[in-house]
Formats: sequence, structure tokens, C-alpha cells
Amino acid sequence: MKADLSQMAIAAMADGLVLYASDGSVQHINPAARELFGLPGDADNATIDERLRGLLESDGTPITPEQQPTAHALRGEAVRHQALLVGGPNHRPVTASAIPLRGADGRLEGVVATFADATQLRQLKAQRDDLISMVSHDLRTPLSALLMQAQMLQRSLPPDDRSAKRVNTIIANGQRLANMIRDLVELVRMESGQFQLGHKPVDVQAFVTAMVERRAADLAKDRIELSFAADLPSLSADPDRLERILVHLLSNALKYSDPPSKVLLHAGCADGFVTLAVTDHGVGISRRDLPQLFERSSEPRPGSRQESLGIGLTITELLVRAHGGRIEVESELGKGSVFRVYLPVDGSASCPTPAA
Repeated sequence: MKADLSQMAIAAMADGLVLYASDGSVQHINPAARELFGLPGDADNATIDERLRGLLESDGTPITPEQQPTAHALRGEAVRHQALLVGGPNHRPVTASAIPLRGADGRLEGVVATFADATQLRQLKAQRDDLISMVSHDLRTPLSALLMQAQMLQRSLPPDDRSAKRVNTIIANGQRLANMIRDLVELVRMESGQFQLGHKPVDVQAFVTAMVERRAADLAKDRIELSFAADLPSLSADPDRLERILVHLLSNALKYSDPPSKVLLHAGCADGFVTLAVTDHGVGISRRDLPQLFERSSEPRPGSRQESLGIGLTITELLVRAHGGRIEVESELGKGSVFRVYLPVDGSASCPTPAA
């Protein structure tokens, strides 16, 4: 009865499932896999094998037999959620997984492969990208005009005018909205692969000092303390995206710590990387929340004042990784946090060796 139930469950699965023996021969293929690969019910083993091995890269590029998901699994390597195209008459997008099956003695006994039709997911992603592109353009145009008019009004008012504070509030919130739109568009570009960095040598001390001066109004410059190690090498970075990384980290540190507490930005060297550490003495982050900190979330952190889309740290990590670096965080509830970014130095430069 249990075997019958198992066979019924496999036959009823919405995803395609194929069982292989240890020699790579097909032992079982469920109806969903037959339909996905365009296999008629009377297809012989040679036709089934040829069709199953006809997977393509998501851009349509052929895959060598040795790089097929099943071939990896037969070598003992698990493959999970790989985006591919089914060849043959269908050319459907799928996500493929192939897992080695081992006996009690650890020897490979076979492979189970699953194939999920990703047509609807691809369509939804395309619709999302089109919507984001349209919304970002339609929002940016009137917002840019609004900010331009507000900035012209700001320059025409004396600092002690009663209306100046209201105009400053309009500009600050307009810029915050512009940053949200930019973050949203950037995230979509990074997730869809439409993203390129413009690397340049960056003098860390000069860059950070100028950035904090330039963003004095929205970064609460009076609460930020800068410190730099001696003989810092240049960074290899996209200056615009580097500023985004630092603005996100400094804004978070300021938002989650109350005045007059200071936020420290220290640039140094470690492990052959330039390090940029942002330290605050605010509410901190619980150990439970740390592992998911860089994932997209609509849930605010403890003590937060939700003023963003909740994707700032997600974008920060993606930008750091795109630069070939990494980001780490240390935090304790009620005591504050340290976000430490490691970025590669420029060219053949290296971090100075600390004196003994």
C-alpha cells in the first residue's frame, strides 16, 4: 500500500521528476516530466535520454553533457534550482535540481532530478521589470521638477525666514523619496543581471571626507566622526556605488541611535583589504535577527522609524559583493552595532604591514 501511495504521489506531482540509476539510465519518469520535455507516452529509452540531456542555459546556449545537472549529481555533486531551458519542441524555462542518492554504505545508488516549469515566473519577472521601469520614470520626472523648484525657493529665502524650515523639510523628504526609487530600480537591475560597475582608483580619506561634507544636511554631519589609518592605499571601486554603500550604513547608524550619540566611520586595513567600519551606540540587533539582516524584509528593526523600503542593507550587501568584497556585522541589543565592509585595494597596491 505504501509503495502504491508513493507511486501515486510521484505521478500526481506538478513538477517533473526523473529517477536515474547509478549508471545514468532512466528508471522512472513521471507524467509532468514527460509533458515538460514533450515526450509522447510511447517514447523509447533512447528518445527519453536524448531529450532529458538536451537542457540549455537560460540564454539558449548549449550545455555539454558533462555540465548537465544529472551528470553533476552522478559525480556526487548536488545541483539546486539551476535556471535552464528545456530543449526540443518546447523551449520552456525551468528550474532544475539533481540530488545524488546514497545507500547506507555511502555508495551512489542513483539520482533524483526535479524540473519545475518557470514560464509563469519568468513572465512575472518581466512584468515586474516593466512596471518598475515605468513607475520609476513616471515618478522621477515630477519629483525632479518638485525638488528643483523647492531648491530654487530655498536659495531665495533668508536662513531665518519662517518658511525656510518648511522648504528644507520638503527637500529632505523629496530626496528621501528619490533615494527609495533609486534603490528599487537598482535592486531590480542587480537581480536581473542588468548591472555594471565603473571601477576607478579612489582615495579613501579624500572621498569619505568630501562625501560627508556634501551630504551634511541628510547625514547629520555633526554626529559623524571620521578616522583614518595612516598610509591607506587607494580602493578599486565605483565611486557612485561606494557612496551608496556608505550612505546606507551611515543613515542606518544615525537612524537607530539617538542624538547626541556619535557614529564613527573608521577606514583601515585588514587581510589585504581596505576596511570601512561604521560604529553606532544605538538599539543594536538581536542574535536571532542577524542571519537575516541582509535579506529583503518589510519588518522594521527594534526601535526603528520606518522611512524606507527595507531594502537598503540588501542593496548594500549586493553592491559590496559586486565589488569583490564582503560585509560583516557585530551587534548587541542595547549597546549598538558595527558594520564592517572589506573592499579590494586598487591594482598592485597593498595594505601597509603594522609595525611590530
